[in-house]
Amino acid sequence: MMSFSREDSEIVDGVVQLRFANSTDQVNEIGASDLAEVLQGLVAFSAELARAGEFGEGPAPRVRVRAPKEGSFILEAVVWFQENPIGTAAAALTGIAGAAAAKEIGTAAGKAIAEGIGIGLRKLRGERPVGFEHLDGGTVKVDWPDGSVSEVREETWTQLQAMKKPTRNALSKILTPLNTDSDTLEVRDASVSETTDEILSTPADAVANRTDYLTAIFEPDDSFSDERIFETEATLGSIDFSSNERWKVLTPNDGSRTATIEDREFLRRLDQGEALHKGDIFWLKIRETVSKERGKNTSTEWAVLEVTRRRAGGEDDIPSTPAPPSIE
Repeated sequence: MMSFSREDSEIVDGVVQLRFANSTDQVNEIGASDLAEVLQGLVAFSAELARAGEFGEGPAPRVRVRAPKEGSFILEAVVWFQENPIGTAAAALTGIAGAAAAKEIGTAAGKAIAEGIGIGLRKLRGERPVGFEHLDGGTVKVDWPDGSVSEVREETWTQLQAMKKPTRNALSKILTPLNTDSDTLEVRDASVSETTDEILSTPADAVANRTDYLTAIFEPDDSFSDERIFETEATLGSIDFSSNERWKVLTPNDGSRTATIEDREFLRRLDQGEALHKGDIFWLKIRETVSKERGKNTSTEWAVLEVTRRRAGGEDDIPSTPAPPSIE
């Protein structure tokens, strides 16, 4: 069980419980490596919510694991929000006869983690809300097709809808036992005073299955390539006269970038002796290509299609020096 405490009238102490079960509704053991993944996922998922502002300002929580208790399958991970202006608290991840639960995480209600996991699962499944309302205090209310309702901070909602790689990886780690030892994961939240059995007697807030795990670990193909043509006034900075591929282009509204010069007529005139001077102002036609390959960062490339000199600068020729690395 995971209890939360923070000095905020809108949030009360609470518990979130993670229970793994198979087709017979029991799991007597979970692989050590899988359980380690769950702990790592819980830490990472909490950090992602912290980054979104769910726990207020301050550092992400630190997680410590307590010794197992004799006679039951229990692991406790203590999470401390040190130097957090909202407050200080602790956490524990607990599993009894196959139930894995988080206990005593501070500075936000256990409901925050439970809601976050539930919304993350719906995002993986492609579920869309049927209603959306902004509430006081930066919270949003989300109505789902099955009649259930979620309430989280708006920043947390945005973070989970983006489902960037760190968030997706954290969620997949929490679901790891679904790959081998378990068929389902039940997520519940409750008050701190409720016992494990009392929490188990309530309906699950969210339920994950093996398909959810497989979806979480699958890296989506987010590759793309977009082009646009634009014209702009510009100056030419450092130039490599031995190549047309590393010319620094500086524009007033679109920033600066190392570009490839594809205007063959302009390059021919330079070969025939036309000089460039510091302060020359040009009118450029540029093709901008923004692309992303699977598993890589987005890149932006410029190709200068046409170059027209608009105003001559000083008499000093631009030195023939290699261009600096491209700003991507």
